[in-house]
Formats: sequence, structure tokens, C-alpha cells
Amino acid sequence: MRRSSKVIALAALLLTAAASLSARPQLLDLDIRVVLGQNGDARITETRRMYVDSEGTECYIVLGNLNGSSVDDLQVSDETGRSYENIGKWDIDRSRSQKANRCGIVRSRGGYELCWGLGESGSRIYTTSYTVTKLLRGYQDADGFLYMFVAEGLSPSPDHVKVTIVPEQDTLRLTEENTRVWGFRYRGDVRIANGGIVAESSEPFSGRSALIVMAQFEQGLFAPAVSTSQSFEQVKERAFEGSDYDDGAMTASDILALVLLFLVPVLAFLGYIYYVWRERRKVTKDLLWWRDIPWLGNLQRANDVLNAYKYFSTDYNNLLSACILKLIDMGAISIEQRQNAKGKMEQNFVIQVLPDADRQPRLLQMVHQIFKDAAGSDTVLEPWELKSWMRSSYNQSVTDSFIQTLHTKTSIYQYKNDLEEVRHLFGLKKFLKEFSLLDERHVQEVALWKDYMIYATLFGIAEQVIKDMKKINPEYFNMDKVAQQMADDMTLPMIYSTMHSSTSRAAMSKAEREARASGRGGRSSWGGGGGFSGGGFGGGVR
Repeated sequence: MRRSSKVIALAALLLTAAASLSARPQLLDLDIRVVLGQNGDARITETRRMYVDSEGTECYIVLGNLNGSSVDDLQVSDETGRSYENIGKWDIDRSRSQKANRCGIVRSRGGYELCWGLGESGSRIYTTSYTVTKLLRGYQDADGFLYMFVAEGLSPSPDHVKVTIVPEQDTLRLTEENTRVWGFRYRGDVRIANGGIVAESSEPFSGRSALIVMAQFEQGLFAPAVSTSQSFEQVKERAFEGSDYDDGAMTASDILALVLLFLVPVLAFLGYIYYVWRERRKVTKDLLWWRDIPWLGNLQRANDVLNAYKYFSTDYNNLLSACILKLIDMGAISIEQRQNAKGKMEQNFVIQVLPDADRQPRLLQMVHQIFKDAAGSDTVLEPWELKSWMRSSYNQSVTDSFIQTLHTKTSIYQYKNDLEEVRHLFGLKKFLKEFSLLDERHVQEVALWKDYMIYATLFGIAEQVIKDMKKINPEYFNMDKVAQQMADDMTLPMIYSTMHSSTSRAAMSKAEREARASGRGGRSSWGGGGGFSGGGFGGGVR
């Protein structure tokens, strides 16, 4: 009985402790609405949906790092609609009953603490409004702010936070054309929506969480009362330190391109079409077959030329496929029969050493290195390994560099002095497209057939060319094992499709990150945000 009593007592103690823990103050939702005045002042309304117990006597908001701003006109109300009495100077040592239905401000060198009494326990809703002057300021190149709306170390930590920022002027709408936004130190996103800015958490805050928003506005939208000689680019540069935002600042050429786009869109379009048509005509007029490999076998250079002479679209998938065939031709990839876990023989991609690696084109080196790293120690490359490797955030810097190398910028103008070599490339394409016209007895280029397969892949006509080759000289593919593997329509497509889809995904991910960095919204950054105003550390219930 005595032992049983002890067990019951221990269980009761655990239940009491658990009940006490679950009953501690909770901040279920924090909704902040910021109304920006034309002069840069901001009216901020914070609505807290909370559970309050017997712990503490007051709730408070920390506002520091104000850099010359002041806080005025504190108002507090609760779920009953009662407006709390603002008693001015606040005494944090008063009792809970003395603080009930009252609010006030504690001023210090570091800034302000906006305080109000907790009052009764239970489910509560507190609405706190106040004005921060000079929150939005004018810079040399834009208007904007970098402000901490939720301080670090807020206790209790909120389960959900949403900050909505709108202009006071009804006729003014914030859009992606006149506004850029970034978020720092919380898990969530920031976006431009419904004429304003919305920053919202996607998971509960921890003790290290905060919510900082940086916004940049086109000059003229507001008329800030305070201007500084500093540029907003300097503010942004400091805020980006330690963040996962890349530098997405627009260059002078980007700005010029946008100006031209808006000023003369129709003329530019028609002029471009005519220019490409004229240059293509120079290349294709009286075009003859060309049987040799142009550009010293540099596949990327050849692909740049093909892209340059297209009216609009660019293609890199054929280039990747051609690179894989080139690696097979060089012996850097072999296709071998190996026994799988079930004891069956199957075709495997085995990654070998890349001959003369340092002298190979950069893109070819990168493709081989990615395959080698994805394959791992057994050197056998499985499609799932390649997909997993390229999706891993751990390899993001490598995939970003690969995408940058793959997606080269090119234009017809670059080749104005290389017309003969350009004609050779298109002459080779014409030769391969008409390969079936050759007579087997007069085929002198069998030594180049593997190169032809590589370039036919680059041109997007490999299937037809290989079919023509087999018709002209079927014995060639029986005698040359590598050529047979290069022409294999069963094994290669799996690696092709995996590489293409993974590359497209990586390119989209890179573009998304660049859009975030340019201020078009998206996922917030956990780090960064240095140089902010407002906020600080602490706040909550005490």
C-alpha cells in the first residue's frame, strides 16, 4: 500500500507539473498592421491573441535602435472593447491589480518599452496602437526602411506572426514595379500583395526568432520628412551580410534594357526580327555541305552559335546530351554489364578518369565532376543518385556555378567576323540532315562518325542520322563498341532525362533565389538584417 501511495503521489505530481507547464502564458497569434504616412511616420497596430495565467503582471513591447525616431500616442484595448487608461510614465514594480486596465511607457537610453496590465487570466485579446515617427526615410537612390517589427527573445514566443504594411494614402498601391521587399530572421515569406507588403511566419517562433522587413520604394511615392546622404544600396549591402540572399542589384545595363523595353517595344521587336533574318540569310545563302568538325570540337561554342542565330528560344538540353556522348567517346564514361543486388546483369554507367582534364572545356569538366561526385565511391552512376545530388542544398553552390557556365549569353553580333566558321557549322548540320544521300562506296569520313553522332545530338537530329548511318554501314556499329554504346537508344535516355530535368530544376531554383534577392518577395532569410531600426531583445510577459 505504501508503495502504491508513492506511485499515486508521483503521478499526481507529474500531472500537476504538466498542467502548470501547459497553462503558462501563450502567444497564439500576433497580427501587426503598419500604416505608412506620406511623411514617413508609421501607425502600428499590434493585436495579440493570448492565453494569460497568474504568471506576471504586465505585457510589454521593446522598441530600441530608433535612430532619431520617437514613439507617441500609445493606446491599448482588449477583447471587451475597453480602452486602457494611459498613465504616461509606467512603474514596472506595481502589482497586477494596480496595472489592470492601464498602459504607459518606460523610456530609457536604449529606447522605449510600451507596457500594459495583464488583468484577468484566461483567453485574452490585446490591441496596442502607437506611432513611430520617421520610420520611412529618404535615401539618395530610393526611399525605404529596415525595421524590426518583432523583437528577438519575445516571451512567450508567438505561434504565428503576420505583418501587413500599407500606405495611408488610399490612391497609392504598392506593386512589384514600385516596391522591393526582403525579410530576415524568421521562417516564412515576404511578398507584395493587394497593394501592400505582407510578411508571415510559416512556423512558431523560437527564442532566436525576430521579424525584420526591409522595403525599398521608388522615389516620389512618399515624401519622407527625413532624408540622409546614405544610399539605400549601402543599407541593403549591410542587411545582406550573413543572409542567404544573393546580390540581386540591377546593373546599369539592366536599367538601360528596361528603359528601352518600355520606350520602344514595337520598334525593338521588329528591328530584332529583321536583323536576325538578315544575318541568317548571310549564313544559309548557297550553303554547301561541310564534313569537318568546326570550332575545334568545342561543343559549347557551337551551341552558342546555334542559339545566337535563333529568333527567340535558346536550347541547352541538346548541349548536355552531346557532352554526355563526348564523355563516352573519350572513355570518361563507360557502359558496363554488372550484376545487381538480385543477381541479374544490367547496364551501368561507370564514371572513369577524364583524359587531359585540365585541358578540356570548362563545361565538360563540370559535367564529368558532377557525375563523379553523384556516383560516389563505387563509380556507378544511378539516375536516382544524380537526381538526389543535384537537388541537395549542400551542393547548391556547385549547381549554381554549373548553371551559370551552361547558360552562356550570346548574340549574332559576336560572330560578325566569323561568318565563314559559322557557315561551316550550319554546313555540317546540312550535311548530317542529308546524310542518307551519301553512297556507301564514297564514304570517306567513317573516322568522324562518332563526332557526327555527337554533333547530330547537338543539332537535335541524332535519331535520323544514326538511322541513316546504320543503313549505309551497318557493320560499323558491330565493329566499334563505343559507337554502339553511343547509338544505344535503351540505356542513354534515362541519364539524359535525369540530367535535363535536374538541370531545369536547378536553374529554376537559382532564378527564384535571384528574384528573392532583387526584392520581388519569396522565402525570408533566417540570417542577415544588420543595421535595422526598432525592436531589439525581449518583450512579452513579465
